[in-house]
Amino acid sequence: MNNPCKSAVFVALVALLTAGPAFTQSPSDQAASATKAAAPVAYVYVQTQKGVNVYDTASNGKLTLVAGSPFATSGQMGGINGSHLISVGTNDLHSYAIESNGAVGKQASEVNTQSYSGANCGSTSFNGVSNGALLDHTGKYFYIQLFGAQYQQGNTTCAAWQTYRVASNGDLTFLGSSETENYVDGSAQKSTVPTISSNDKFGYGVTGQEYGTNVFAPFAISSDGVLGNNANFKETDPKGNPDGDWYYYPVIYPVVAADPSGHLAALMFSENGPPFGATGAWQLASYTINSKGGISSTNTYADMPAPEVAQTYGGPFLLQTSTSGKLLALAAYPGLQLFHFNGASPITTYGPVLLPNVNIDQLAWDNSNHLYALSYSAQELYVFTVTPTITSEVAGSPFKVTGAYGAEGLIVVPKS
Repeated sequence: MNNPCKSAVFVALVALLTAGPAFTQSPSDQAASATKAAAPVAYVYVQTQKGVNVYDTASNGKLTLVAGSPFATSGQMGGINGSHLISVGTNDLHSYAIESNGAVGKQASEVNTQSYSGANCGSTSFNGVSNGALLDHTGKYFYIQLFGAQYQQGNTTCAAWQTYRVASNGDLTFLGSSETENYVDGSAQKSTVPTISSNDKFGYGVTGQEYGTNVFAPFAISSDGVLGNNANFKETDPKGNPDGDWYYYPVIYPVVAADPSGHLAALMFSENGPPFGATGAWQLASYTINSKGGISSTNTYADMPAPEVAQTYGGPFLLQTSTSGKLLALAAYPGLQLFHFNGASPITTYGPVLLPNVNIDQLAWDNSNHLYALSYSAQELYVFTVTPTITSEVAGSPFKVTGAYGAEGLIVVPKS
């Protein structure tokens, strides 16, 4: 007579052995494995109060937080060249190695900006606001603005841009500095962070005049990478409305962007009978850069688009060209709007305002048609897929980012 218990055990064992491998993955596990196996198209770095969050971006735009985030650094992010992250403290600069998975590794170098020329102009921030920093396109040169030193009347005495070489091992080496022109009373004004031309020879920021409106702050980059003033700069601005004495001037925010083929986009305003005349609507202008770094525009008041985002001085305005140079993103407080960038030809409107109720503090593109927009007040990172014909928000966007902040709070490093 058979033992029913032994028979049941035998049947169960046979069923287990013939049912297939015990480690068969569920659909969700398989999707996770596929995501891990696929190389990211970009690494995204977000400055938070607790450190730097690192995300990898899948080809569909989905963000995945890299293990170990947030990574502790000293100061705030200033630039990333792919192999090293450079952070900015009150006086010191630090470089950190970037690991193969995008994570922030150990400190590689540290220098004190106050040990070099230009330190007489101040530190890297003024009244708690960063004075600005950036890397050139090659990732070999890092620029930092010093400002805030005062004399007895309470005015700042000068503004200086220091240049550092970033070695392949992350070492930072001071190369030189240049001071911007002072006002006639001995005071000075700093410039916005310049955008660098596609050939890495020139830079364009905006600064205030002593009396009157804003002007471009032109820079030239020497053969050894040092950022200095461009004494050869000349400009031809768009033609204003002939009904009056109208002239164009740049809005004093970081609203100048360069494309890959020697052109600039700039957010401008018109003024009738400057200085202190009536002002017109803000418009987007395109310029061509010449061999000496001068800029000229063939646009007119009639063919320059007026952005639909809020035109107020209540917050930053950000202008970023896509890596292809065919698209232009303008962010404001609030709103995000896209445009077609057409080289020297007039810029044209792409579509209506996106995120009309969201204040945008940071913008960036990758090489895979993804646009990133970070809001500090919402503590969210929005990701869009954008081509010249289609715009869509990626699945899962917006992504929550707690404690996001900083002058350079969002940096995207394309990997493809």
